[in-house]
Amino acid sequence: MDGLVIRRATTNDISRIIELYEELAITASDMEVDRDLQIEDYQVVFVEIQSTSGYDLLVADYRGEVVGTVVLLIVPNLSHKASPWAMAENLIIDRRFRRQGIGRILMEYLIKIARDSGCYRIILNSDKRRTEAHHFYRALGFEASAEGFRLYF
Repeated sequence: MDGLVIRRATTNDISRIIELYEELAITASDMEVDRDLQIEDYQVVFVEIQSTSGYDLLVADYRGEVVGTVVLLIVPNLSHKASPWAMAENLIIDRRFRRQGIGRILMEYLIKIARDSGCYRIILNSDKRRTEAHHFYRALGFEASAEGFRLYF
């Protein structure tokens, strides 16, 4: 897609990323945005993200507008011949730009980074009710591999 750039998020992108999270929260119970938090609160967390080794918050920038975001976390590991593993999280594409290949481009970018980093796998979680997303991930070569569990605090 001409004009699309995948890049690391900057402080200037935070409010737009939060808008994308809010858009997803409308349709997904597993995504929550705290409306009581101010942009400054998110910026404090963003500074922590930037200082966390292996944690990348990426954006899809289309001609100067952030139209998507995703998180990639690469984790060091002692098992699997000391190969790291990767996790993708919070892939969100602006509704106006869905079905144009941006999500695919973002995920293929993550997969390449994970491979180039020597990861033995990349995982992601998707709420069982988000069947459309499951079709998308399967089309990228992902397969359902485990029964997931979670504990909220």
